[in-house]
Amino acid sequence: MPSAIPAACYIRVSTEDQTEYSPEAQRKALENYAAQHGMSIDPSRIYLDAGISGRRAATRPAFMAMIAAAKSRPPPFSVILVHKLDRFARSREDSIVYKSMLRRQCGIQVISVTEHLEDDRMGLILEAMLEAMAEYYSINLADEVRKGMREKARRGELQTTPPFGYRAENNLLVPVPEEAEVVRELYGRFLRGASLVSLARWAGRRGVLSHRGNPLDSRGVRYILSNPAYIGKLRWGTGAERGIAVADGGHLPIIDRETFQAAGALLRQNERRAGKHAQPAEIRRHWLAGLVKCAACGGGLILSRSRYLRCGRYVKGKCGASQHVPAALLEAAVLDRLKADGAGEGALRLTALPGKVQDPLADLARQIAATEKKLTRLREAYLCGAETAEEYRKEKEGLTGQLVRLREKEARIPSAADRTRQGEICRSLPELLSDPAVSVEAKYRAANAVLASCVWDRAAGKVTLTYRWGPECRKNP
Repeated sequence: MPSAIPAACYIRVSTEDQTEYSPEAQRKALENYAAQHGMSIDPSRIYLDAGISGRRAATRPAFMAMIAAAKSRPPPFSVILVHKLDRFARSREDSIVYKSMLRRQCGIQVISVTEHLEDDRMGLILEAMLEAMAEYYSINLADEVRKGMREKARRGELQTTPPFGYRAENNLLVPVPEEAEVVRELYGRFLRGASLVSLARWAGRRGVLSHRGNPLDSRGVRYILSNPAYIGKLRWGTGAERGIAVADGGHLPIIDRETFQAAGALLRQNERRAGKHAQPAEIRRHWLAGLVKCAACGGGLILSRSRYLRCGRYVKGKCGASQHVPAALLEAAVLDRLKADGAGEGALRLTALPGKVQDPLADLARQIAATEKKLTRLREAYLCGAETAEEYRKEKEGLTGQLVRLREKEARIPSAADRTRQGEICRSLPELLSDPAVSVEAKYRAANAVLASCVWDRAAGKVTLTYRWGPECRKNP
């Protein structure tokens, strides 16, 4: 008597209200088919993805576990049974990639127990049509869902989490008295001349937290000052859709329309004023910007338009110490300290680093090797069909960019031989940093190659430099 053919079952349901495609109904149909065709099903080879869309294979853990098992040597099953082909995948690309990989590399066939496809040319055409129909259904369903959401937005129905100041009750926004009072105060203070940063600090001192449990920063304050929910309207959608999805929400407003419009006009006026002097964020305007850290919070100091350095987190309302200092004054202090250290002058404090001193080049080499290994594995996964072309492209772009950044960072760190000349580098650094012909970015990289950290403490009137050389680091008050 011939032995039974080992089979696996793959079951997928997108929503819990599908009675025809319920897990129990699918499993019963698959077991009946297996019994009628001389197949045996190991209970451990029944793979179920419940409540998960079939648009992308990578988001279905049971599916990926089944593919991984199929690539074992020898494979634990010879066929995969599905109720319909759209249970296997709703993407033609995923369906073609994985079925081809299973058939050619693993000798495993995917069988639909309700769609009888012959193993001939007509069966091939019919299978392609079924895959195309499954993908069309998925895309069309997504369009219909978006259309329904837009219609609900036009009717003013709540579709998002309640904004600060409200809670949801019976699908309607209800003001939270304590939060509503904060919203009114923010609008009032802003119209009286307070900046977004000062408002964020005021909220921080009062212990105000967003619905996600985070302190309000300047961006969160701006969102409150521009959200029409506070005048009884609901806004849904992003980008181009936002303009067509503002409707009466049917809930009580927290502020009046005149206050909201006045705040919006002031926000736009402030944005236009700042835009005249705005520069691209990626342009470094001083070599100390980003290199010097705030002694209070550890955030980087940034250069203001008035040529002053101040804590970047303070500007966003996340730090209580501005560390406000003229850039020229701090630059002179750092250069004087570098010159004195290079000449061997002054009393230096030597502080041994705790534990083993890690070589930054060796650490970067390990990171580069690990990233290169990930790229190799990603390519192997793509070639064996475990990754789709789109997933492979996105992952490769991310890993390649990470590899480029690591190699650039490696190039900026002196080698072991170079670090033996650290004293000479330190002595020549002030001259390079004082040269107007050297670019700001080049100065930053040179200083960063020598200094492990540079901390400014305005309250103590002290800048602390920590050098990169080992086995000890010199900290200079």
